[in-house]
Amino acid sequence: MEISRDLLLILHFIAMAGLLGGLLASQSKLNKGVLHSSLLALVTGLGLVGIRYSLVDSYPDQYEEINHSVVGIKLVILIIILALGYLNAKKQVFPKRAWLAMVALSVSSIAIAVVW
Repeated sequence: MEISRDLLLILHFIAMAGLLGGLLASQSKLNKGVLHSSLLALVTGLGLVGIRYSLVDSYPDQYEEINHSVVGIKLVILIIILALGYLNAKKQVFPKRAWLAMVALSVSSIAIAVVW
């Protein structure tokens, strides 16, 4: 179970790096890798939460309880990033405000993960 958690965590890190790196690389037109990375981050994040439930039940001394507010905030941030990405994916010129919002949300999601 812990090996699965470690693999999902590595994939989640790769997804967040791809999301932020893809955004920083594509200022004029949205890179499709940004959408793929954000979907990967969503799937791996949900998988990490699911595995964490079983690890907390199996090893209550090693793992602390899940902070549902942090999970909810990060989920809402990722849904907003996905919505902004899909709304602007077909546009010839990526709006600067949408780009800035997606970068700010990505950085805030990473900061929330590190701090809490």
